Amino acid sequence: MIDELSIDDIWIPDVDIDEAYPLPDSREFVYAVLVRATKQHIFTREVPHFFPCKALNPTVTRRKWGHDRSKEFVYNLLPGYVFLFSQEEMQPHLLQDIDGILRVLRYSDGSYALTERDEQLARWLAKYNGKIGMSKAAKVGNKIKVIEGPLRDQLGLVTEVDRRKQRAKISFVFNGASFSSWLDFDWIEE
Repeated sequence: MIDELSIDDIWIPDVDIDEAYPLPDSREFVYAVLVRATKQHIFTREVPHFFPCKALNPTVTRRKWGHDRSKEFVYNLLPGYVFLFSQEEMQPHLLQDIDGILRVLRYSDGSYALTERDEQLARWLAKYNGKIGMSKAAKVGNKIKVIEGPLRDQLGLVTEVDRRKQRAKISFVFNGASFSSWLDFDWIEE
């Protein structure tokens, strides 16, 4: 059974997003590319050969439970999305020959570089090298205190908690669309 908790039931340290993920002084551009989900890993490996960048395919580690034991699996956090970090401005035609590409995302004004919350989400993912693993949490009274890991400074809203499976559902916005994902955590004694 899932325990539904309000944000007041989750104790997450206050994080000033602009302070935690400031834009760099020397401008590094961040882009988002939509690719076929089955080609994300190939695209991430190949794109630096076509455009000077660091490619990030965000993944999340989740537990699958069975017979009172768990096993960890890695899934795409945002199926179809790859983030590119580069010192150079995007030239989308350079990517057209890479297997799996659908399009480079752009804003209505024609710009490709991510801005504001979209860029901050990409930088939060980059802080963890795109690998969103387990957070550590402790029960303090009737609240959950996040001690370390991605849930400590998450950019979304905790909407549900499944205490039995040790995971929290996080909702966040990227590119104007709402996404949600379950992130797992480990209980520790405090």
